[in-house]
Order: sequence, then structure tokens, then C-alpha cells
Amino acid sequence: MNRVSHLVALADHDPLNPVLLCDLLDELLAHGLVDEASARLIGMPVALRYSPGVRFREARCAVMRGDASTAAAVLQPLVSSMEDVPAGVIHDLAYAQFAMDQYDEAWQTLATTQGQGADAVALALLKARILHRQRKLEAALEVLASVAAGQRKAEVRGLQALLWLDAGDLVQAGACAGEALQLDPDQHEAGIAAGTLALWSRNLDESATVLGHVVALHPESGRAWLGLGEGQMLRGAVPEARAMLERASSQMPDHIGTWHALAWCQLLEGDLAGAKRSFNKAFVLDRTFGETHGGFALVHALRGEREEAEASIKRAMRLDPQGRSARYAQSVLMLDDGRPDEARAIVAGILARTPGVEGAVTADFIFKLRDTVRPRG
Repeated sequence: MNRVSHLVALADHDPLNPVLLCDLLDELLAHGLVDEASARLIGMPVALRYSPGVRFREARCAVMRGDASTAAAVLQPLVSSMEDVPAGVIHDLAYAQFAMDQYDEAWQTLATTQGQGADAVALALLKARILHRQRKLEAALEVLASVAAGQRKAEVRGLQALLWLDAGDLVQAGACAGEALQLDPDQHEAGIAAGTLALWSRNLDESATVLGHVVALHPESGRAWLGLGEGQMLRGAVPEARAMLERASSQMPDHIGTWHALAWCQLLEGDLAGAKRSFNKAFVLDRTFGETHGGFALVHALRGEREEAEASIKRAMRLDPQGRSARYAQSVLMLDDGRPDEARAIVAGILARTPGVEGAVTADFIFKLRDTVRPRG
């Protein structure tokens, strides 16, 4: 912060010096002092207000405030008017587009530059995040492999950890997360990966500690809230879990797994209407995901809506023959038919092969829930 004070004094002494002003803005933003940087922008002399360097930093302030649309509105004409656009300007425009879910536009923007050194790493990280959001995991990992030995190694390894986690390679995910956290104990994606791996191994205390640290630093981290909520479900703290999962769903409404976790939490509370709404949210995102149809089947079966349950089971099993929710629905229908031993055998098979949250749901719970929510005539 001594450098900030020094630059403030220099900029105040020479207010028309654009180099000093931009250096001061960069230093303020590097320390996260967005309000102070914005105040400087508002109070600067008119002669400097629309210079390219100042406009770029104005856009960066907007990005850091979470105002992606303003950042894009500032940067788009800047990019169009400059003959040799710096890689940093290209990156920030693409990041603003990415933040507005304009993935194709962001990718096209990034295609206009290559960058060197630190710029190349920043561009690769953003490309990988776009590909991750598009579920192109192998392509994202390939992009990061090209900068794995460069700068920002903790961030690169952390994002690799999350990509490997989502790709199902838990060994690689654990290795990358461990390396990233050694370099930077606060690395966001590595914390999510490490906390999720601990959750899946049923190390609930470790998972809660790691993910709790993540949300303390990044309260907007939907993936971390998801893991915390699932951990509370496994502990049986269902109301607490639901609050966390609702927060996760508000942070990442386009993540199917979050809606499924919230639906199961609502099922555990006996809230079939809420579970149906959450499965509907997942269905809007992907109409071909078998587990969503299995969720519909289970809700119908628990309500005693046999015809609808059987139709949903068929769709679910066609899309995902190993789907869990459809098999739970089958167990309820078998119980309705007076075949409790076969019903329990189905649930036992799910428990034997499923380490996740749904695998903790026993036959006794499912059958008790059926009797509790079943309309009585």
C-alpha cells in the first residue's frame, strides 16, 4: 500500500499525466480497491477521460464490480477503433462476454490475438473456462496443457483439477488440486475440487472445512455451496442443506446437478411439489438427461400416479439404464404390488454401487416417504 500512497501523491501533483494516472489505477485495482479507482475515474480531468488507456481501466473497474454489460459497452468500440489492440484489452472484452454467457462471441474475440508471456496464460485460462462452461472438457484440458509450465501455475493447476473432476478422473483431480493448494492455499477451483473429493470419500469434516474456506473467500461460489449442501444432506441436516442448495442454484441456475441435489433435499423433506419444480428446472436445461426423467418417475410413484410413473421410468431407463432415481421409482411400484422383498433388493443394489448423496437414501426412508405423502382416498 506504500506504493499506492506514493502514486496518489504523484498523480495529485501532476493530474494531467496519463501514465501516472494509469499506473495509479492499476495499483488500486491490483489491491481490489475498485471504489477508489472508480472515484479517480469520475474526478479526473476531462482531457484524459476518453483516452484509450483510461477507458480500458474504466472497463476493468466495471468487470471487477460484476457489471459485464458496461465493460463490454466500453471495450467494444475501443477494440474497433484501435489498430493494434493489446492482448489485455481483448482478454477483458472476451471476459465480459463470457460473464454474460455469450460464449461464442467471447471465443471469436479471443481468436483475434495470441498474446505472449503472462497474456498468453490469461488468454488460455479464459479459453479453458469457456470450454468448461460448454462441457468441452478434453479441449479445455488441451488448452491448459500449453501453458502448464508458465505463470499463474496455481490457477492453471486449480482449473485443471476442476476439469479432471468433472471428467471423472479423480486421481488427476486430486493431484492437481494438491499441487495448486500447495502453491496457493486460497486457490478457488482447487478448493472446490479438493472439498468435493473429500465429500465423495465421505470425509465430511474435511470437506466442510475446505469448502467453508472457499465460500468465505468467494461467497458467490455455487460449486462450493453445492458441496456444502450435499455434505449437510449426508449428515442428515436437511433444512441446513436446503438453504445451501437453494443458494447454489441461485448462483448457477444452469447447472443440472445442483437442481438434482436440491430436488433430493426437497424429497427428504417430503416436499414433492418442490422436488417436481427442481426437476423441471433441470429438464429445461437438458430434456434428454435420464436421471431427470427418473426424478419425475419417483415423484409420480410416491404420489401413487402409476401410469405417469411407468411412462417416466421407461424414458429414464432408455436414456440411462443405470439411473438411480428410476430404480427408486420401480421399488415404490413394487411395494404397491405387494412385492416388498424385490423392492428392497432394488434399493440394496443402488446402495451397493452409489457413493453419492442419493445412495444414502434407504428403502425404509423411501417406503416411509411413500406412506407419508401418498394421497389418501
